[in-house]
Amino acid sequence: MQLENRFLVVISSTSSDNISDFIKRMFTDCRLSGSKKLMINFISNISYPEFIQNARESLLDNIDLGIYIYIWKPDEIEYMLKRILEIKDDMKGLIIYCDSNNKQIIEKILPKIPNSIKANIIKDYCK
Repeated sequence: MQLENRFLVVISSTSSDNISDFIKRMFTDCRLSGSKKLMINFISNISYPEFIQNARESLLDNIDLGIYIYIWKPDEIEYMLKRILEIKDDMKGLIIYCDSNNKQIIEKILPKIPNSIKANIIKDYCK
């Protein structure tokens, strides 16, 4: 199967213990969707080095895929949405991902996402 050069965009928030499983699942979903670019928008107060440390193994296993990782603070949601809107035309799909501890963060964001972006939701792991 030929992989497309369009973004699979992910909006997520999980605890640091779940980052490794989250990254593995996102790479799997990226391949299944036929995309070779993954843009992860991770909402947390975690630092970028700590995120990479938790995701290191999965990142190395999937080095052939392009990945963009953005760590957003909970008060930077407007900037995140602006960044997603900038690549809207290059978007293959959108995945929403959270764990039970961070579900309320994602529930606050969903109403702020424009309908033009919501129409691209492939999977919602928060339901």
